[in-house]
Amino acid sequence: MRVISGRVFFRGRLEPLSIGIDETGQIAAIKKVLRSDDEIDHGDSLILPGCVDLHVHMRDPGLRHKEDFPSGTRSAAIGGVTTVADMPNTVPAVTTAMALDEKAAALRGRASVDYVLYAAPQSGAAVPRLANAVAFKVFMAESTGNLEVTVGHMEEILRASETQRKLVVVHAEDPGKFTKVEGRDLKGHAEARPKVAEETAVGTVARIRGRAKVHVAHVTCVGALDAVPAGATCEVTPHHLFLDWLRPIGAQGKVNPPLRSPRDRDELWDAFRSGRIDAVASDHAPHTVEEKSLPFEEAPAGLPGVGTAFPLLMRRIRAGELDLPRLVSAVATRPAEILGIAKGTIEVGRDGDLVVVDPRNIEAVTAKRVRYKCGWTPFEGMEGCFPGTVYLRGETIVDDGEAISDGQGRLIGGSS
Repeated sequence: MRVISGRVFFRGRLEPLSIGIDETGQIAAIKKVLRSDDEIDHGDSLILPGCVDLHVHMRDPGLRHKEDFPSGTRSAAIGGVTTVADMPNTVPAVTTAMALDEKAAALRGRASVDYVLYAAPQSGAAVPRLANAVAFKVFMAESTGNLEVTVGHMEEILRASETQRKLVVVHAEDPGKFTKVEGRDLKGHAEARPKVAEETAVGTVARIRGRAKVHVAHVTCVGALDAVPAGATCEVTPHHLFLDWLRPIGAQGKVNPPLRSPRDRDELWDAFRSGRIDAVASDHAPHTVEEKSLPFEEAPAGLPGVGTAFPLLMRRIRAGELDLPRLVSAVATRPAEILGIAKGTIEVGRDGDLVVVDPRNIEAVTAKRVRYKCGWTPFEGMEGCFPGTVYLRGETIVDDGEAISDGQGRLIGGSS
């Protein structure tokens, strides 16, 4: 048994404890003192549950020039993420059982962290055939991959998912509210895909949801948050918390749904801190520097973020702007609960996925620091607190801030 000691976040508070992880990778004991031939003492550093990012686009297969599973999951590990949930708008898109099985086979043995796979049913009839997916993604408007469905088909998918007891994650924007004029900068992009498009779409989800298990992706404004139906869950991205349309990053900040105004960002922060938003998810969606260097209206939407979400938020803990229990809930516990996986908390019987971080170690965020394949980050120069050590099922995958292991990640649930 491996024993890992430090200031452990256990049942809502920090305590000096030892965590025993057995040969299966599960937590077998949590006590004041545990003895083993394999003991690692992290002193005053914090030991938190590994982060669960329930919204990433690793671009693999089909778009590996932007990102691939080995590079993306290494960056995830460096940023304290031990489980990612990969979206289905790859090439080919995961709209059939065959595509799901082929994607699972293509990723096997290539991940540094554990992962789950989404599928994208295009009708209610497709839902039973995609039962091996942990969850479904539905796009109500155009974004990378062109998988948007009509409201009628979405209602079919929700009814069928209710029967299958599957989570449905919704990209909620109403294309009928978009303007016909393409935005030429970040503010123009936000005006072309305005808040009312998001608010209306979430309202539609609330109207047709029935008893389906629904999760609203990347909420960008309080109006959309107010429309999330009771019993549904929602997420916010770090880029909508930390960036707005005044940030001078041009097309690097082009994303769907768009970055909003500084006021919207402040209101979103207040809602997040108060607990109104269930989870933080990166919506990691990298494109190459060359693609993002195109004229704004031609540049693709999406930005990288899997390696910086936790460090950026951890820095806010040190600054006194965020409480640790709120952070742990949003980046680990609630995402795991939403996906229905045995991750996200330090308890006996859970996987021994742990993040060791010293909040006093503050450094600049750079693309080089997180080893992004795309070579850039919209958070360049901001301050973060990166983990020094990360464990996946008790095995060290990050040491002294650098990823040291490839291929240990496993597919959770679904196709094998």
